[in-house]
Amino acid sequence: MYRMYLDEVGVEAMKRLNDDNFRYLSLTGAIMKKDHARDYLVPAFDRIKADILSQDPDAPICFHRVDIRNSRGPFEPLKDRDAREEFDRRILQVMSDADYRIITALIDKQWMTEQAHWRQTHPYHFLMEIIVEKFAHFLRRMNSTGDIMPEARGNNQDKALQREFWTCRTMGTRFAEFALTRARIPSSSLKFRTKKDNIAGLQLCDLLAHPSHYTIRQNMGHKVHLGQFCEKVSEMLVRQKYDRSYYGDVRGYGFKHIP
Repeated sequence: MYRMYLDEVGVEAMKRLNDDNFRYLSLTGAIMKKDHARDYLVPAFDRIKADILSQDPDAPICFHRVDIRNSRGPFEPLKDRDAREEFDRRILQVMSDADYRIITALIDKQWMTEQAHWRQTHPYHFLMEIIVEKFAHFLRRMNSTGDIMPEARGNNQDKALQREFWTCRTMGTRFAEFALTRARIPSSSLKFRTKKDNIAGLQLCDLLAHPSHYTIRQNMGHKVHLGQFCEKVSEMLVRQKYDRSYYGDVRGYGFKHIP
């Protein structure tokens, strides 16, 4: 059985849309078999946390991209250049070696406001519809089933997202009829978790969602700066981790941007 771990980049509020930091919103799903997360990803992450960050076994560290980037909190050892280089090397190796697929959906919220039939549509929920249908089609190709685990964002937001997911799964979407979504995603509930739960799959998705967001925007012709490490992750995603068709097509499978 597969699990899709979800993370977003950007904000859902329809404000300050002239600023590119607020204009684009993406939702990324990292799809992995649950036993692979248990048998490979969890111990691989724990080894890095123990070897480089001196993790206390009774106070587990949760990978968080923003804290890692700023070398703060439990990631303060990464201020040392050698420790940072070793951390980056080993994280990238785990990202490459782990068996998973990435699907990212991105929307231009400014463009969205100009479409009369989308003015009342919540951007995060619209992306959720895309993610559900692409996950269902992935599971059909794998002849398997799966569930979806987002990081909890707040009680009201989580309830609203759960309602949207229930609608997509139960009623189907524009490109995945209800018989497919209900058969391939048996659970009608999202599996919300928080950082305190220390979920390895959510941590992996957190580390990949930002590079994927900017990889897609770069593909759209935007002038964005990925940074040295992000460039390496981007190359890896394009080369081996984005979901793709039998013929190797990534667009429409591993990522979708609107417009």
